[in-house]
Amino acid sequence: MAHYMNMNLIITSLVMILISHLPFSSTVNPDKPTKSIIDRICNQTVNFNECELIVTSQLHSPHANIATITEVMTKRALTFATETVSQIQDYLLPNATDTQDKAVFSACEIAYKAVVSRLQSAYTSMKNSDYVAMKAQQNQALGYIDVCVERTNFFRRTPMVAANYYVRLTAKIASIAGQILAPSTTTSLSP
Repeated sequence: MAHYMNMNLIITSLVMILISHLPFSSTVNPDKPTKSIIDRICNQTVNFNECELIVTSQLHSPHANIATITEVMTKRALTFATETVSQIQDYLLPNATDTQDKAVFSACEIAYKAVVSRLQSAYTSMKNSDYVAMKAQQNQALGYIDVCVERTNFFRRTPMVAANYYVRLTAKIASIAGQILAPSTTTSLSP
């Protein structure tokens, strides 16, 4: 019973922390061309409505091109992954009493450190207009998230289930935007 209450407290705390970092409160009403880009991205995700909400909450203007959307979403995915590592280190591992939970949280900590590294590299590559490297690094980050997802039992409701979902969704949005950006920049650069 104590283990169950302790895990519920950990789950509630982490979910509240994670949700508080999702900036859903102030969204931009995108103009038609921007909405078209967002729709193109979000149609390729697992949850169109959440994707749209996440993207519009990151925009500072009703008009944004694909480069801007790629940049803000890559940065958001990086921030969210970094926050997830902190939550694992500061809350989950120190408070886990179950050996199975500790093993999962430790594996996810390692995986998310790699996610952060790859997303940092992707962001740097994007800023340097190296979109091929950016896409490769985003895909590697998604692979590392999957390492944690595979270790996490969806039916055992630890905070990693929610974290994996949102980090994967934001990283996937950034990756899709990057895939759209890369071909559009390489074709526009050719004579």
